[in-house]
Amino acid sequence: MKEELLWLQSAPVQQLLNLLVDRLDSAEQRGSARAQSVALGERTWPALYKAQRESEKEDLWSHAVELVRWGWLAVKPDGALHSRSGYSYSPRVTVANEAEVRRAVGRAQRVKSAVERWREAVREGLHGSDEVKAAVSEFCIDMPDRTMAEVVERLNGLPALAGKPMLLREVSAQLFWGMSKVLDKRQGLVAALLGVDECPFPESPIQLQVFLPPAGYRGILFIENLMSFERALRSTSSAFDGLALVYASGFKGSAQRLRTPDGCSLFYAARGGISQNLRDSFEAWLFDKDSTPVFFWGDLDWSGMRILSAMRTSFAGLTAWEPGYSLMLATLTEGKGHTPEAADKQGQKALGASGCAYADAHLLPALQAHGRFVDQEQVNP
Repeated sequence: MKEELLWLQSAPVQQLLNLLVDRLDSAEQRGSARAQSVALGERTWPALYKAQRESEKEDLWSHAVELVRWGWLAVKPDGALHSRSGYSYSPRVTVANEAEVRRAVGRAQRVKSAVERWREAVREGLHGSDEVKAAVSEFCIDMPDRTMAEVVERLNGLPALAGKPMLLREVSAQLFWGMSKVLDKRQGLVAALLGVDECPFPESPIQLQVFLPPAGYRGILFIENLMSFERALRSTSSAFDGLALVYASGFKGSAQRLRTPDGCSLFYAARGGISQNLRDSFEAWLFDKDSTPVFFWGDLDWSGMRILSAMRTSFAGLTAWEPGYSLMLATLTEGKGHTPEAADKQGQKALGASGCAYADAHLLPALQAHGRFVDQEQVNP
């Protein structure tokens, strides 16, 4: 018995058995009842087929035959079992006793993926139809300190929150032990579980800091960076005359919710006008989408250009703010910009077109030609 255990635990035999268990695991993952037979050869059992001596090959084959005798494996064709060089018959091997083969390699049970474990937890614990379970199964939630069964049980409490005036992150925090971001980008899960077309809970509002000139304004200027926004509030430059200034905290791109009362929170600067008429006028533009000219000013880099392009989907006619970008363009052409690597921006991807005539004619070509960037804070209109 000791000799048997020695060859059973040898690297070549373990190589074969682990291959067979791998195939069993793959079959289970596919949902197949059993694994297909494995054709033995250099690729599947290299320890045998690449052995230098024929005696070594015959010895290894005798171990495979012994495993068949034990009832662990089955081999076709039968003639391979009756030849010392049966490996030359191009034999195919299948597992006859899965429990023993798994025990021999110490892999009693396949380690299931997070997605598989999530689908099992949903199937076994979620309250809902098969259709609902199938939809929820597509949104895997894998939390380090909680079992998936616990997470699914918390999801069963979601219908009780339907109809309440809550933000998506408030719902998440209430369901998932105070963690507010679990449902981010999982609105489809929420909609499926509640049986509605769209998630009824809005995302966290975008915070807009707004400066309104007391004498009124002729246009709206979005400023990407907070320091540049603060500097513009205090500026006496005529470049900002007649412009309402807006800084959107956490806003990147074309979030449509920005243009809905529930999708943003407005904070008016005390340095500007705060009369009801001014605020009503600004909110009429923001929510009713009137035709007040709107501009964007941000970093002169590919990320800034992508924000410009994306914002044009929410604000029709939005253009790059030339007074700011012309100074940045001059800085760039004078060789005063910085390399992408210097500001940890090397991952930014070039943009072919933004849709803004000024940016496409001047800013994008300059970025391509110089391969350098200019931060918004570097200039002062």
